[in-house]
This record gives sequence, structure tokens and C-alpha cells, in this order.
Amino acid sequence: MKFGILTAVASIFTASAAVSGTAFGTEADARKMATYLSEIIVVDGVDAGIDAMNDPDMPFASSAMGLQIFEGSMIVADNRAPDLEVTSFADVADLTWTPMWPRIVEAAHTGEDATLQWYHYDTETEYTFHCYSEWAQGNSVLVMACR
Repeated sequence: MKFGILTAVASIFTASAAVSGTAFGTEADARKMATYLSEIIVVDGVDAGIDAMNDPDMPFASSAMGLQIFEGSMIVADNRAPDLEVTSFADVADLTWTPMWPRIVEAAHTGEDATLQWYHYDTETEYTFHCYSEWAQGNSVLVMACR
């Protein structure tokens, strides 16, 4: 398979099963998912990552976590909100009215989560997302997994 061997991914909790920041999975879940997607991009390129995001045989499309691939600050793939694709996050603020992109980049550099206040994917209520991000290609392609 072009994307490598499908690794086992820990189960993802439903939105009603947990508290803010873990409703879609654990920190370990987010790191595994982001790293797996990054590995695909490292080996086969960003287009392969985008294809994997949409492949029903891969764990990304059906994940309850929000998964994004960014080229620069532009979302090129989003498993939960494809309407955000081709949106630049360079100047987009979350519900705290502060730009998200600097926090996302800082998280990728430090290995810590970015905390983003945004709307819940399904209920559209305000939600605190904890987003792990990592660089898949230098400082140009970033993968993020939000729970």
C-alpha cells in the first residue's frame, strides 16, 4: 500500500463521552494520528497525505478528531470541516479573538498542545480544542490533530 502499513490507532471517544479536550480522544491518540499522517507526507508527499485523509480505508476520514494538513498557513485538507480547505489561518482568530496560527506554530515547535476556542464540529457550541501539531516537511507543511 502506498501509505505504508496501517497502524493500530487507539479508540476514539464520542463527543458525549468525555470532557472538553478529550471528547474526541486522548493526547496519545492525537499524537499517533498526527505522526502517522506526517509519516505519509514525509515518505510520499503532501498530495499523498491529502489522499490518505480522504481514503475510507485509512483512519483519518472517520476520526472524531479534527485533522488538518496545512501548507504554510493554508489548510489543504480537513477531515471534519472540508469547507475550511483553502482557508489561510494566518490571520484567523478563534473565539478568544486572538490569532490561532501563532499558537499552532508554537505548538509544532514545542511539542505542546495549542488550545483553541472554537465551535464543536457537530453541535456548533463553543468548545475548547487541544491541538497537537507537528511539522511534516520543514517549516512548510504542518499536520494538526485536535481533540
